Amino acid sequence: MRNLLLACLFVAMPLVAADADDVKAAEMNWFNGITKNNFPLLEKVLADDLHYLHSTCVVDTKVSYIKSMSSGKQKYSSGKINDLKIRVYGTAAVINGDANFEFVTDGKPGKGHLKYTHVFAKGPKGWQLVSHQSLKIAD
Repeated sequence: MRNLLLACLFVAMPLVAADADDVKAAEMNWFNGITKNNFPLLEKVLADDLHYLHSTCVVDTKVSYIKSMSSGKQKYSSGKINDLKIRVYGTAAVINGDANFEFVTDGKPGKGHLKYTHVFAKGPKGWQLVSHQSLKIAD
């Protein structure tokens, strides 16, 4: 019985690592989508039922988030991910991230250091972001 459990663990480990790599790729699609205004990429990686809670307490859906960015109301001019912690639980994944962004909101430039949590779900369209929540860290 013990050997069977060990064999199952060795078989499952590469699957978990592959899923973590796929989740990281989806995370990078979100990051590149927002920092490069790549709206087709955002359409792909954001789930239709997205709940996006900004550090300002503004809540967006997939449609309102992409509309805000494509209209120029919100624009990320640059960003840098400092740290990611990825945990995969079957068809769900949680990312705790740390990043710095430069942005323009309503024509006003700003910058911020954010801690954030992303929840991804794996479905027919692959890994998609279903929830975002961020907290601005004081400099």
